[in-house]
Amino acid sequence: MSRPHVIVLGAGVSGLTTAIAMSLAECRVAIYAAEGPAQTTSALAAAIWHPFYQAPDFVYLARARQTYATMHRLSSDTSSGVVMKALTEYFRHDAGMPWWAECASGLKRLPQAEVPSRFACAYRMDVPVADAATYLGYLMNMFLELGGQYEQRRVEDPMTLLEHADFVVNCCGYGSRQFGDDDLSLSRAVVLRATRDDAVRGCFIDDSDPAMPTYVVERDDDIVLGGTADPDLTSTVIGERQIEDIIRRCTHLCAGVAALRVIDTRIGFRPMRRAPRVARDDSHSRLLHNYGHGGGGFTLSWGCANDVVRLMGKTSTDAS
Repeated sequence: MSRPHVIVLGAGVSGLTTAIAMSLAECRVAIYAAEGPAQTTSALAAAIWHPFYQAPDFVYLARARQTYATMHRLSSDTSSGVVMKALTEYFRHDAGMPWWAECASGLKRLPQAEVPSRFACAYRMDVPVADAATYLGYLMNMFLELGGQYEQRRVEDPMTLLEHADFVVNCCGYGSRQFGDDDLSLSRAVVLRATRDDAVRGCFIDDSDPAMPTYVVERDDDIVLGGTADPDLTSTVIGERQIEDIIRRCTHLCAGVAALRVIDTRIGFRPMRRAPRVARDDSHSRLLHNYGHGGGGFTLSWGCANDVVRLMGKTSTDAS
């Protein structure tokens, strides 16, 4: 029996993990992308595993659980760019353990004496954190070593590719609007990158305000401070007050942030949708979709990739 030929559109974290999952499921896979991994929205991400802005959802939970497990295993390979870090999350209302707590290892509730008075409670757990550039490069190398092909190429109409492949998988993020999805919108994210300092150890999050998610993410070579979620804002101008506000909010989570030196500021645009689109196309059964993850691209990546493999009628295989 011949191996199915699959074309994956997009080389961000969703496209790369989908291409790897399909290669492991014994497909012949090619990635077509207008931009390489280093130029994608994924490359700007803090790349911490965390269900940002997400209400309890069993499908989301299953996908996030698979991603956590795979990234946890990949962290044993120092070249992957993935490390396990202690994350402290602060909550303004005490609703018990986070609904996604079963995914994370080492979960514990902090003593109330260690929780700032503005918060009701806090939990600490170990989560995967990736250096986005290193991790995306690692995934691309994994894909190529599995026999995959990569071509830098802009695709105007994915349906035309069905003449040359058994399946086409659209992982184009916001680029999918040009394919007819009007449910997509953009959310602008402003993040700061600071030098590493022993004053900040681990990661810290307060995402109680969907418009102003606050996070401190320690990585091997820098510390990411965030951020914003500005709906439908496409300006690339960053005001000094906005930078000061991010630093102020982050300092409230971790006092050591005040000692950091900011290296640069970055803007990214998250592709937002009411729910990620991981499904067959309504009109073309051999066209599959995997995009619209908002701030959850890294958190959902391996779970969504495995779901796409199952949509093809194949059995997913662990990437590690």
